[in-house]
Amino acid sequence: MIKALYNKHQYFFNIFAVLALLVITRLLDGFAWYPPYPDKTKSLLLEHLFQFISFFPFIFLIIYTYGWALKRRTKTVIYSLIIFYAVFAPLFVLCFSTWLEITLLRAKTLPVTLKLIEQFTPGAGMVILFLSATYFLTYLKIQSASQREAAHNAESLVKDVQIKMFRYQINPHFLFNVLNSIYTLIDENTEKAKKLVLDMSDYYRYTLTKQKECVSIESEIESIIKYLEIQKTRFEEKFQYEISVDEAVRPLLIPSFIIHLLIENAIKYGTKTTKQKLLVNLSVKLVKKDLFIRVSNTGKLLELPTNNEKNTEGTSNGIDNLKNRLALYFGDNYSFSLEEVDEWVFATIEINNIITQ
Repeated sequence: MIKALYNKHQYFFNIFAVLALLVITRLLDGFAWYPPYPDKTKSLLLEHLFQFISFFPFIFLIIYTYGWALKRRTKTVIYSLIIFYAVFAPLFVLCFSTWLEITLLRAKTLPVTLKLIEQFTPGAGMVILFLSATYFLTYLKIQSASQREAAHNAESLVKDVQIKMFRYQINPHFLFNVLNSIYTLIDENTEKAKKLVLDMSDYYRYTLTKQKECVSIESEIESIIKYLEIQKTRFEEKFQYEISVDEAVRPLLIPSFIIHLLIENAIKYGTKTTKQKLLVNLSVKLVKKDLFIRVSNTGKLLELPTNNEKNTEGTSNGIDNLKNRLALYFGDNYSFSLEEVDEWVFATIEINNIITQ
């Protein structure tokens, strides 16, 4: 519970601890160097307690304003805030702690003069700079932890992708259907059977070979054509496909198998939701620096199961996995949509500012 509370409010606890340490250090310094005078201990304790109280609001100001500046990613604003706090915070602390002494203790204190400000400012300014440094060190620590967590999640995701990929690659149902088709065609149409064997061989050569995490769109399309030709041989006149790919996009790199998943889903669920001829279209276009990948098929959009329902088809997991991989490679520069319009299902991936060289 304490660890969870600390992790949630790391900035506050770290800056609070540093402030407490610095005030205690200044207190001990006062005990060591101030000459003896009546009620020295009580006077120093109260003086530094009031200083601590005066510094305390700056913990929240630092956390809020530096956080705001870092989100804006403007160095000028960050530097300006650091200078502002280092210059004006000591004046506030001196005036407020003096007011506390007068108000609470009814004590006579030295008036806040220019000379007193000059004496107080360097030490108090260093306290503020230490608090600022603590904030940025905590920020770097949190960022480093986030990057390590992201790297761990990415590694786990890659392993999960590899496991699911091999399940997808060696789909027994798909393989048995293809083998049955070959067996039927051997006597009916030998040339067609030979072509089906070659297509299946090329397809599995691509899918079973250890793939790089990213592949060219051209390589992905070549494998997809083999897959679609296999399906065309299986379904004959009940299936038709069309592919449109801009030449400019062919060398571009994308995470492997993301288009495969969309094509497989289009055929798998298209055959379940339409009694007419299944039409599957693939379009890959580059508009300025934005890549658009769209897979459409005749049929209806099946409602994906919720998190509480058992997913026997694996579609939701497949789409979630696809989104996670896109987020891993492209961050916020991508979008994915799945919709049904006029008995057509459209799955669209848009990647903004894709690297074209």
